[in-house]
Amino acid sequence: MLRFVSAPGHVITFDGAEKLPGHGFWLKADKDILNQAITKRIFYKAAKGTVNIPDDLADQVLRTLKSRCINLLGLCRKAGLLVYGFEAVKKATTHQSPAAIFEAFDASRREENKLIKGDTSFPVWHVLSREELGQIAGESEIVHIALLDGTLSQQANTIARKIDLLENGSQTKG
Repeated sequence: MLRFVSAPGHVITFDGAEKLPGHGFWLKADKDILNQAITKRIFYKAAKGTVNIPDDLADQVLRTLKSRCINLLGLCRKAGLLVYGFEAVKKATTHQSPAAIFEAFDASRREENKLIKGDTSFPVWHVLSREELGQIAGESEIVHIALLDGTLSQQANTIARKIDLLENGSQTKG
């Protein structure tokens, strides 16, 4: 679910951390539902009055979620819950049970297939680019990340699912 609030000036604002004050409006994390809420004036009805909806609200939501995901993955790395690189991720998938795998969406699927080999015991997310994954470890680019099980990992998994639903709709796996 995605939470929105009517900020000062009656501007609809995405509440990525779900902590902003005020009456919140909840929407299912789905690109079609978000677009309908924007175009069919659902925010007006929920706020029971006139509100301003930014033209780029859907883009703001996606940017906020991606930033939050990168931050959570960075915390996972500091907590020892994240490994990256082909060999480290391959080892994690064969000797441990990862909470999730993050694959750069702009990387080769052939390499991913060699790594994962059809294992469906964990979600595989394609929601961040090589550069965005690289930010997490201070590298220029990273293609593969494995998350080991932990509370932070579950939070990152939840955010990645929201990003996936917003980018691809509810027909995706994960």
